[in-house]
Amino acid sequence: MGVLMLTEGVAVYAGGVFGQITELYVEPEYRSQGIASLLVRRATQFGRERGWKRLDVGAPHQPRWNRSLRFYESEGFFEVGPRLKLDL
Repeated sequence: MGVLMLTEGVAVYAGGVFGQITELYVEPEYRSQGIASLLVRRATQFGRERGWKRLDVGAPHQPRWNRSLRFYESEGFFEVGPRLKLDL
């Protein structure tokens, strides 16, 4: 039905150990049924158990991914800025 993948990191800006959602996907026929919310809640619980200071997720490109942005905001996330990348 769905998958959420996490990584763990350490950074001064994050106040120590933190988690990052690297992938959140729900099969189209199961969307809007609360599965993504359940996965995020479980990731949050997992992070608290591990002592994470925060949980980050990459901001999707706008306006194409506006629905994704609104979903994360409804789960309590807020924007802190874009990411940069370097392809190797």
